[in-house]
Amino acid sequence: MIYSHAAMCPYCKKKTGFPPAPAPVEQPKPQPAPAHGKAKTVKSFVRQRKYKTATYVKAAIIALLAIAVLILYINVQMMNRRQLSLGSTFDHTTREVIDSMANEVLQTGIVVAKFYERDRHSLIYLEEGRLYEFDAYTRDSKELKLEEHNPAAVVDYTGSGILQANISPDESFIVIMASRNTGNTECGLYRMDAKSKAVSVIDRGKVIFENNEYRVESGGRVARYDMEGTKLAGLTIEEAEALPKPKPVTEKKEETTETQQEDKPTESMVEHLQPDQVDIVKKVVAPSEIKISPNVVPEVPTVPVQNK
Repeated sequence: MIYSHAAMCPYCKKKTGFPPAPAPVEQPKPQPAPAHGKAKTVKSFVRQRKYKTATYVKAAIIALLAIAVLILYINVQMMNRRQLSLGSTFDHTTREVIDSMANEVLQTGIVVAKFYERDRHSLIYLEEGRLYEFDAYTRDSKELKLEEHNPAAVVDYTGSGILQANISPDESFIVIMASRNTGNTECGLYRMDAKSKAVSVIDRGKVIFENNEYRVESGGRVARYDMEGTKLAGLTIEEAEALPKPKPVTEKKEETTETQQEDKPTESMVEHLQPDQVDIVKKVVAPSEIKISPNVVPEVPTVPVQNK
């Protein structure tokens, strides 16, 4: 017997020519039945575990972010309190506004001082003989009139007005040199408090600013002041006016002479002579006693006539 689909004869080893056998049909392997849904329970548990882990991670990240924001807020508040206690808070916006205004002022005026602090957020500048203050918060300028703060601080605004204004080294005062009358024959040296704007009179006269010092000349006196308006040498106008004035010597002599002349009685030369020295009648000289010089004309003696 030979297999009907054998390609070769098992005996003679020759090809049989039989048709090849059809390919076998593979049957699916039987799957074991699940034991009471255990596989589904394992998959569900794994998914829930992954979800919980992701939730925990998200919650931890959110908590860390919240802690970081809280720490940053606390640090900012502490910094603000510290800056407020020191009285100075640097504000970039305020600085930009003040610097921008200063650039505009430099085209027509002079910048005196810049204040970037919380309590002094302003720009002080001089323009056309007048002093102005620019507020960085309100973005508005107002004129600083010295007479409103001190009537004794006279300024001739019809003339030159304020000639010069300088900030003190510690930025506490603004020393102002202003004209008091037409022609600048007398100027005033004033000091303004940078915070309260209170004005005080330092001196007045001919004011010269050189070598970071103010030199005031008036009535023969010379006084020197530093950049803060503090006296270095000399007498102020108030000290000079408080000194006792000496009386004119010439007037006293003239008054004494006139008084003496009024009180002194009129004296006669006869009163100072002794009775035996009074010669009422001139002595008559005899002709024989007269010696005549040939070159001199003789004088004829005369006898005074006594009026009865």
